[in-house]
Amino acid sequence: MSIYKDLVEKALPLARAKKIKRVCVGIHYTVAEIERGGAGLAYTFFKEAKYCCELGDELNFWKSPADIVIKGYLSDHPVEISVGLATINAIFSNKKEFLKNAISGDIFSEIKLEPRDEILMIGYFEPIFKKLQGKVKKIWLLDKALEEANFKISDIVHKINLAIITSSTLVNKTLEPLLDELKDVPEVLLMGPSTPLNPEIFRFTPITWLCGSIVKDSEFLFRKICEGKGAPAFFKSGVLEKINIRIKK
Repeated sequence: MSIYKDLVEKALPLARAKKIKRVCVGIHYTVAEIERGGAGLAYTFFKEAKYCCELGDELNFWKSPADIVIKGYLSDHPVEISVGLATINAIFSNKKEFLKNAISGDIFSEIKLEPRDEILMIGYFEPIFKKLQGKVKKIWLLDKALEEANFKISDIVHKINLAIITSSTLVNKTLEPLLDELKDVPEVLLMGPSTPLNPEIFRFTPITWLCGSIVKDSEFLFRKICEGKGAPAFFKSGVLEKINIRIKK
């Protein structure tokens, strides 16, 4: 079973009898909030959502059964995918058993790097890039929004001590082929607010850490997303708390 299908299969039993309280598809992130439950985020691929065909009137998210909305993650429509993943993340982030061994804060207080280490970063995390630049030998960066890379993962994977993958790869569903190339990397981090906080789903993958977040103030977060804000604003204002979960193999 693929990771994408497994996300849906693991979330569905937890979502039954729950309804969506509200949804907002922002230009950077999508938020879904569960009635008497949690809230979750997923990255919005705004360009794709803007130019894709509009969702029909028969599909509504607000007050809809959460399990039906979750199934939309497996669709081809970018809005359904983002709302579906945000709902999955809301369900998982509200389960204490998934968070019982979680560590809050900066993951690099747990992972120690050496000056000789080389890192692969898939997706540009500017604060982390600036923090690690000069402290490690090399940061290899793959990010289409910045520039086309002049290397292939297969060319450098034998050098890499750690890989950081943006969890937006779960939205455009490019994660699985990336993981196939990173099987021998000692530490692989899936990072960002789109990260599902359910370690069981990733136990048999190369991912060693889930570096996601939990919502501390859903009302304030909803407002920030409506205002077009992104992850830096969420963390700066304190509406999100960074959460790291070690995946035991």
